[in-house]
Amino acid sequence: MKILYLTNTDKKSQGDFQEVSILHGLRTILGPNVIDYPRKKIMYGDFSESPKKDLHGIGFTLYNQPIYDLTEEERDFDLDDIDFVLYGVTEAYGMTDREDINARCNNVWYLDGHDHMEILKTPCFKRECKAKGPEIHPTGFGIPEDRIRPLDFKNKKQLFQKTAPMYSLFGDMLDIGPAARQFYSFSNEEEYYDDMSQSWFGLTCMKGGWDSLRHYEILAAGACLLFRDYHKKPVSCAPQNLPTYSYRNKKELDSIINKLLPDGKPSIQYYNLVLAQRKWLLQNGTTVARAIDIVKTMIQRKK
Repeated sequence: MKILYLTNTDKKSQGDFQEVSILHGLRTILGPNVIDYPRKKIMYGDFSESPKKDLHGIGFTLYNQPIYDLTEEERDFDLDDIDFVLYGVTEAYGMTDREDINARCNNVWYLDGHDHMEILKTPCFKRECKAKGPEIHPTGFGIPEDRIRPLDFKNKKQLFQKTAPMYSLFGDMLDIGPAARQFYSFSNEEEYYDDMSQSWFGLTCMKGGWDSLRHYEILAAGACLLFRDYHKKPVSCAPQNLPTYSYRNKKELDSIINKLLPDGKPSIQYYNLVLAQRKWLLQNGTTVARAIDIVKTMIQRKK
């Protein structure tokens, strides 16, 4: 089967996490049978038009290794040979439907990675999904498998990561959107991951939306993820069914930490939770896992 993956062409907005994480996963599992059109340059290590420093998250995690690039021959396609059309973004960055393409394909889908829960186009794969339905299927961000570090419990040096969101520690939510850049603690990706790996816990919370690449980075680094207000998240909204503790205030957070790390030493519950989170990440939170779920759904719904 062949998928035509229609990409966002706005040079100022090339780092949409949902768009690039699913492209990463699809190319990994389907190779040249996924054609990104136009070619997504930043996925091949070409940042000439969109410098890493200008990308959301300053280009960490999703661009660590360029994905397999297609030859000119592999990029040459006939719409009659395309089984599915998947829009990488939905009505964002000036992206509009290609009616000339839609008219020739019976199976057109939309990937919606917006922070809000409004449904813009269907059928869709929705990141901030309030409720799934026949035309609305939950999805979420994913992390490349090469970013997942071995678990190392002997290298823990601090309670929390230095990049814990303000709201996760009961501060004002100032580190959100473009303003977040002034709060970045690291300019080097490996140092960023080292900081999380050396932390017993990785704190996180809802910011622009419930889903965040931060959740997956914490899990990939091997810290135990604790999620403020996770109990308020809609069930269908990513990250779905994540094994974690939800906390509302400092008293609850302190109680969870004392249970999992009594006297500064990890309990059996701590180890079990970290192992459960690693299992969840491998089964649900990689770019490959997200892509497999999307492909299965499209095949089941094929007209």
